[in-house]
Amino acid sequence: MPRASGLALWRFFLIFLVFLTYTPFYWLLLKVNQPLGFRFGRFYLSSWRRCIGHQLIIKGELSKVKPTLFVANHSSYVDILVLGTFVPARFVAKLEVAKWPIMGWLATNQGTIYIDRNRNAIADGADKLFEYIDKNESLILFPEGTTSDGCRILPFGSSFFDVAVKKNVMVQPITVSYAGWDRLPMPRFMRKTCGWFSPDVDLVSHLWAIAQWGTVQVIVDLHQPLKAQEFASRKELAQASFHAVQRGLLAAFERPISEQMT
Repeated sequence: MPRASGLALWRFFLIFLVFLTYTPFYWLLLKVNQPLGFRFGRFYLSSWRRCIGHQLIIKGELSKVKPTLFVANHSSYVDILVLGTFVPARFVAKLEVAKWPIMGWLATNQGTIYIDRNRNAIADGADKLFEYIDKNESLILFPEGTTSDGCRILPFGSSFFDVAVKKNVMVQPITVSYAGWDRLPMPRFMRKTCGWFSPDVDLVSHLWAIAQWGTVQVIVDLHQPLKAQEFASRKELAQASFHAVQRGLLAAFERPISEQMT
């Protein structure tokens, strides 16, 4: 695995500099004008993403319908930096995210909706999402319910798709693929390192590991939005979304990464 401790130290310095420089202004904007604060928050997340060396390759078009339920695969906290850069929506996350160092603070201040994924609390979580949909707010959901190793898509839970079916909300599947490393195809073992799915690795150690690499190319495939009313049930809608995201992951590795950057 490529290791460059000097590069990682430089990137940690940049992260610290961004935190010191932008945080007071970000905090102030959230207090005086929350919508503007959220917009600045996307720039803030984008700055952090660039600091750790992740470059976006965006395919397709983002749904302009409000509200839209954006559903994506999930392999690590970096997905938040990736999607938070350009998707104007609130994240829906498990309660544990709020406790993550720094990233939890960022997620909370960006208006993340925290859901208890305990089976007995799912209904309450769905009710909370209804409230935001009724306010015409778009949401970003990770239907896998946990992080994967980045080499596969885990089955999508259908519970929260009930919101789209009952409210007739547009659903846009999104595939996030950590596909390139310095314009070369990302080796499988490095893709697994990108995924933060092991409880034995803490966030700072994981960030240190990926900060030692060069530039990581992240392909974000924005699939054709799905109309909820065209599906007989939430399970069918969840399955259609799953297949779209799965196709996106396979497509990310069909052609050399250098060709996909043009």
